[in-house]
This record gives sequence, structure tokens and C-alpha cells, in this order.
Amino acid sequence: MVRKRKVLSPRSFWFLAQRKGASMKSRLFIIPILLGASSVQAEYKPIKPSTDPNPVVTIKGDTLTYIGGINENGLTALSEAIRDVRRGQIKKMVVNSGGGDTKPGIFIGSIIADLKPHLTIETGCFSSCANFLAPAAASITINENAFLGWHGNDRGFEIVAAQKGLTLREHLRASVQGQADNFKDPDGKPVDMEAYLDEAVPTIQALIAKEAALYKRMGLANDTFAICGVGSRFDDRLSGEQLGWGFSIADMARLGLPPVKYKGRGRYENNPAFKQWLIQLKPKDCIP
Repeated sequence: MVRKRKVLSPRSFWFLAQRKGASMKSRLFIIPILLGASSVQAEYKPIKPSTDPNPVVTIKGDTLTYIGGINENGLTALSEAIRDVRRGQIKKMVVNSGGGDTKPGIFIGSIIADLKPHLTIETGCFSSCANFLAPAAASITINENAFLGWHGNDRGFEIVAAQKGLTLREHLRASVQGQADNFKDPDGKPVDMEAYLDEAVPTIQALIAKEAALYKRMGLANDTFAICGVGSRFDDRLSGEQLGWGFSIADMARLGLPPVKYKGRGRYENNPAFKQWLIQLKPKDCIP
């Protein structure tokens, strides 16, 4: 279970970053996101979205289902699942994902952009799922007590660095410097900080460029929805197990996302899952 942490900062946390619950993968590591659940309302206990490292991807008729984390395994499973589908066969998609890695998320988002299905969110779509899958859909239906939420994309690194008056390299160095002595490379040697930064900086910059290209291909004017709450401006609004932000149905339309509807009682942003995991932001909050 990933421990509670403040996530109104970029979605990805690189190797050595001083973040609770960070998982490691190669020289660069990206956090598998969300969260252990606890009940906040007696009548309903919010359920965590799936971050299964081996996602289940199936096709039945005209419906594609993706359950699990956003990772290389999921990309492989999705690619294999759609290999023999007929053009125009996939009309609908069901997703339950707590997010995952940026690079495979971009590729998965590109596939979904080609398919352009009507997306239904069961339980939740968070992090890379919200960054890359949801915006690629023709429309989005959020089932009762499910949620669509963000906690930043890789461009958030540059935004936070600029807020602090630092270069991206300086920001990454400051973020990880205090922990450098506690980590070893695969050979058991102390990590070479400058070598790490030589790799991390261009990798992040390349991912930022790929994110922008995908959003442009989707027809989105910008990625405001994905970077709205990065930095520390809203940390004092986080409580309990809240890990990111979401928007009302009307505000998602204002931010240029596909048409969204909530298949539940009452206002979407008042549902137990939204309130358990997210704070509500508005478009005006997205302007630093």
C-alpha cells in the first residue's frame, strides 16, 4: 500500500526523489499511484482504483476493458488485444486504473485516441489514466461513486522549477540531494548524482514533448487539467487521504475535456470517492 503523501506536485517522482512510497524502476523511477482506502461514509466505502502490475485487458464485442496500472505490461496486453480487431469495431471502453508510468501511458493514450471509444470509468481513473486515456475518449461517463482525478504530469516538473526560480536540473538536484547517500546503483556503488541528472533531465524533457504532441493530436488546446494543482499552493487544502484534484462536470467542459456525465445521484463532486481522494479545483485555480 502506498503511504499517504502530498501529491499536489508532479505526478512522476524520479529516482532518489524525497517522496514517501516511491517505487524504483531502472535508473528512473515513477511512482505507482493511489492509495489505501478507508471509509468516510457509513453508507459507502470508497474503493481504490486498480494498480495491478499485470493489467487485465479484454475485448467483448464492441467493448474494450482495461483494469490495472498504466505500465509496459498494460501496453503490451492492449497492443495484443487490439491486434486483430476490425476497423471501427471498438465503440466503448471500460477503465479502472489508478495510473502508473508516463511513457507507456502516452503510447496507450495514442492507441485510445485512434479508437476514440466512449469511455466509462468504474471505481476510478487517476494519474496517467486521467492524463492520457480519458482525454483521448469520445466521451466520458463516470459511474456512481467513481472518480476522475489528477496529480500532475511531467510538465509539472518544469512548472515547479520555474515557481522556485530554478532550472529543471537544479530543481531535481535539490529534490534528491538529501537522500543521495542512502541509495546505491545496481552494482552497489554510491549513485553518481551528476550522471543521474544527465539522464533524468533529457528524459523528462523528451516525455514533456511527447505529452504535448499527444494532447495536440487529441485536439486539446492545452494540458491545464493535468497541471492545475502542481506545486504547493493547495497543500493546505489536502486532508485525510486526498492525493490529487478533480473538477466539476461543468468545469471539465470548460477545460476542453471530452463531454463528461456522471451516472450517479447528486452532484459528481459530492460523491464519496471524489471527496475521499480529491480536492475540487476550478479553472481559475489553475492560474498561478
